[in-house]
Amino acid sequence: MIKTQEIIDRGYMQMAYSLAARARGWASPNPYVGAVVVKGNKIIGYGYHEQPGKPHAEVVALEMAGEKSRDSTLYVTLEPCVHWGRTPPCVETVLRFRPKRVVISSLDPNPIVYKKGVERLREKGIEVDLGCLKEINEKLNEAYFKFVRHGRPWVILKAALSLDAKIAAVDGSSKWLTGPLARDYVHLLRGEVDALLVGINTILKDNPRLTVRHPLWPKKHLTRVILDSQLRLPLNSRLLNTLDQGPIIVFSSNQASSRKQKLLEKKGVKIIKVSHDGRWLNLEQVLEELGQLGIASILVEGGGQVLTSFFEQNLADKIYLHIAPCFLGGERATSLFKGHGFPSIENRLKLRHYRTFWLGPDIILEGYF
Repeated sequence: MIKTQEIIDRGYMQMAYSLAARARGWASPNPYVGAVVVKGNKIIGYGYHEQPGKPHAEVVALEMAGEKSRDSTLYVTLEPCVHWGRTPPCVETVLRFRPKRVVISSLDPNPIVYKKGVERLREKGIEVDLGCLKEINEKLNEAYFKFVRHGRPWVILKAALSLDAKIAAVDGSSKWLTGPLARDYVHLLRGEVDALLVGINTILKDNPRLTVRHPLWPKKHLTRVILDSQLRLPLNSRLLNTLDQGPIIVFSSNQASSRKQKLLEKKGVKIIKVSHDGRWLNLEQVLEELGQLGIASILVEGGGQVLTSFFEQNLADKIYLHIAPCFLGGERATSLFKGHGFPSIENRLKLRHYRTFWLGPDIILEGYF
């Protein structure tokens, strides 16, 4: 039987998570964190971490509560930090305001924080309870958790396809395979990540801007990542006119033209060289480089060769498939997943924790690898 205090804790922690979710797409590479201060069954302070460099959630909540926070209960979705970064250590602020009890949903997997915040609070005589609704944190901060554990971004694949798994017709056309609601949803997804990745063939075929164009994400800037082993990116592409909406990084090989590299760099493009096996750029290196640049999450939108390489190397964490109710057919039509394929059913790449939902006529499949 769930005890009364546990029910109360869950309610306030859910409020803290509602606050934390407001930072989605803005606070990265920091985690999404919310906090609520309660005293006498009344909320006297609340807050969330808006973006890097701004005060952390528990600091905002405690400063709102002020002197009333003494002997209160602080609910916070992630363990308070103990180190100096862009802001002072949060645990010292908690100690200064002296709540009687701190309820922490999840430990921070960052090695410089892990369990240290809890230990510091307990050393100073503050009661600490752990684990309330921690399963919410595992999903809300899935990108942050991978980033701090492995130094690589959380990788999400996205593709629009027909019922026979074609992402373009025989003539190469793909606009518009899905309807306006599904396309609108793509811009919502773009707003939640740090970077967007495509291959050079997508640039040459569609000449996209690769920006976020949705009213819920005003002034959202994305890092645009292009895989372009031979630096074929046109100097007059629309993408190069959008540097005020986010940086552009091109990954190329050592075989690429040094002259073209200088021309692109002069326009403001960052060029990073990685190894090339004659077929693909080294995606492991690409992800390592992006992690070192502080990119915690990336949305891969294609094309077919890029998606196939992520499938074959099992480098993706999550996928969104936008399935249109139509058939395209044709051996020469571009398929979602070509390449060499897996040798047997036993070796197949399976999805887990998947769900489906409708957006207009289209089916959206969301799943984890």
